[in-house]
Amino acid sequence: MNIEAYRSMIKENVVQSMKDFMGFAEDDCGFTLKDVEECEAILTRYLDALAAIDEVTDERIMAEVKTVVLELNDLNERTDYSIIETEEREAIWEIIQESAVECGLSDPEDDITEEWRDW
Repeated sequence: MNIEAYRSMIKENVVQSMKDFMGFAEDDCGFTLKDVEECEAILTRYLDALAAIDEVTDERIMAEVKTVVLELNDLNERTDYSIIETEEREAIWEIIQESAVECGLSDPEDDITEEWRDW
């Protein structure tokens, strides 16, 4: 799995989008730079956890998917559902889905985050 490519995707497609929104928001946008950094850390931990799986199985990968989705749900709830908007939602889903498949998840037909995702 090319972790560095996914880390770049996080920075370019998620973090930068959130920071751009913060810059355009005239009032409080509902989240802080600390929240953005936490989102980046959650996604980075997910990638690291996938890379650390020694015996790859769908169950092990999906356990990591569930963990990252629930952590993102919590973060989004704490920001009154303001940090993950449409653009970020699509980018985050793509990172989670594609990295899981690249790690060895049997090619899923559907969105692997849907079961737990609130964002």
